[in-house]
Amino acid sequence: MSFVFMVFHWPEPEKREALAQSMREMGRGLAGNAGCVGVEPPYFTEEGDCLIGISKWVSKDAFFASGITLRPPEEVIPGETRPRARYLLQEAEAVGAR
Repeated sequence: MSFVFMVFHWPEPEKREALAQSMREMGRGLAGNAGCVGVEPPYFTEEGDCLIGISKWVSKDAFFASGITLRPPEEVIPGETRPRARYLLQEAEAVGAR
């Protein structure tokens, strides 16, 4: 089974590059954890208003064993314009066809 954590950030325009750099640094830290398959670089949407982070793990348990803490879903982080959207994705075969 594989697991993907995907997070969407909407930074204030003047904070985009700083957030992208922070995401790169976090990715380097996560990549060293047991069970981490890989961490993608941050991606901008075509409009440039949203930054997306993607990390791949051997399992959901491995992801949470990394020590990552998820903030409350409704929280707006300073420097961002709205709450982050987070997706905890499991391989389709692992959860069965719906």
